[in-house]
Amino acid sequence: MNYLIIIPAYNEERYIAALLNNLAAITQNIIVVDDGSKDATYRIVKESGLPVIHQNHQGKGAALKAGFKYAVENGYDWVITMDGDGQHDWQDVYKFVEAISRKNADIIVGSRMADIDVMPAVRRITNRFMSRLLSKLVGCCLPDTQCGFRAISSGVLKGIVLETSHYDTESELLIKAGRAGYNISSIPVKTIYNDSQSHINKFIDTIRFISLLWKAL
Repeated sequence: MNYLIIIPAYNEERYIAALLNNLAAITQNIIVVDDGSKDATYRIVKESGLPVIHQNHQGKGAALKAGFKYAVENGYDWVITMDGDGQHDWQDVYKFVEAISRKNADIIVGSRMADIDVMPAVRRITNRFMSRLLSKLVGCCLPDTQCGFRAISSGVLKGIVLETSHYDTESELLIKAGRAGYNISSIPVKTIYNDSQSHINKFIDTIRFISLLWKAL
């Protein structure tokens, strides 16, 4: 199975080395897209010997799109996206590989909702609200549309044109893929809550999300 792990990263020097070291036990098909980090993230990845794309800070969506472009150009059949902040359990990559092998979905979204007791209350409420709303727009029930731990087929990457460049990109992909008739499923994943800081701007990114929804209606 020909898949590539894509890790968009912005100022993740505290976690990226351990993540890459753990993932090396699974595959060497990994690329990090450094979205203009101001810390040592780029240097750490470069020293690891893995491919790294360095770009000016444009947003998570722009980093993902750079990774998608690389995957398509290099002939990968699937990508697995995960964050670089250590909150996605690297061992869950095995679950995605198994789900891909079943060949019954074009996108597989991780769901953190099976273990909500450890999820912060605000995040739990927000995730439930957003997931119900997006599920209606996508056309299928997805328990955790906000999870960035996903597997996406190259067919989707080639067939969907993404216009956003920030945290709304992951939602845009689901909406457009669902409406284009691609099959979307979910699998349970574990979240490791550490002291990493969110880069989400609550005001600006909320406006971006509302704008995406308005266009989708």
